[in-house]
Amino acid sequence: MKWPIASLLLVSLCAAVPAGAQTKGRFPVLPEPPLTVYRAPTPAPLAPPTNPGPAVAPPSGLSPLLAQPGPAFPRGLRGPSYPASPNPAPVDQQKIQGYRNDLLGQRWQLERQGVSPDNQRYREIQQQLNQPSSR
Repeated sequence: MKWPIASLLLVSLCAAVPAGAQTKGRFPVLPEPPLTVYRAPTPAPLAPPTNPGPAVAPPSGLSPLLAQPGPAFPRGLRGPSYPASPNPAPVDQQKIQGYRNDLLGQRWQLERQGVSPDNQRYREIQQQLNQPSSR
């Protein structure tokens, strides 16, 4: 044989071996064992509970707390033992400031939309902002 023909046969043989291996697989396929499913056994039915009868009262009788309806202790309607602060608490100040910022944002949006100050909603927002309690 001549070299070109021999090299062509060698190249075709090298290409055919992996292609044949892909179709056949490397190892023979073994059948897999069937899956085993475990099921817990169902428990045996139980007999219904028996009634022990009425409860036995203690020899000293019922407690007065159980015999009288209503709360055990009287509710106190007293206010706090300290006077209320004339200045708002920091949380209240934060709420007031947040509300004011929300109103300013709403007014700004109305201005951006081209709503005139004669608009009812614009005037309501402006009145809220002008109140001394919202400053």
